[in-house]
Amino acid sequence: MEGSLRTTARVRYGETDQMGVVYHAHYVVYFELGRTDFMRRHGVEYAAMERAGMVLAVVDMGARFHKSAFYDDLLSIETRLTEAAGIRVRFEYRIYRAAGPDGQGEETLLCSGHTVLVCVSRASGRPMRIMSPWSEKIAAAVSSGFEAEPRGARS
Repeated sequence: MEGSLRTTARVRYGETDQMGVVYHAHYVVYFELGRTDFMRRHGVEYAAMERAGMVLAVVDMGARFHKSAFYDDLLSIETRLTEAAGIRVRFEYRIYRAAGPDGQGEETLLCSGHTVLVCVSRASGRPMRIMSPWSEKIAAAVSSGFEAEPRGARS
């Protein structure tokens, strides 16, 4: 999908509950994996921003769970940057169970969600605009959101 980036991760045993299902809080970690990979691949390194005195703090997050992920599933995390205005950035995510090991079959949509982050001064803790050159790189990566998922699609 244009404007999005795919990152893969494998479900580890410690991320599951006693039924072998991924515990819901781990999806926040998968969102972060997708987001940091997206930023890095667009030339924006969080560590460099932090050294320059900026921190991106999550101020809003939401997730909708469609199907369960299980131990050893290969996940495909699709990340899209849909807003970058002044101090705010918004990312949208779709997490899929990848097609079978032989490449056969369809992906299964497991979770969709978003995070909104605000740029904050590391020194004062107050909101601040994202500085150059990061602001330009972030603005160049913005695309529209995901199209609505038709009911029952990919599941």
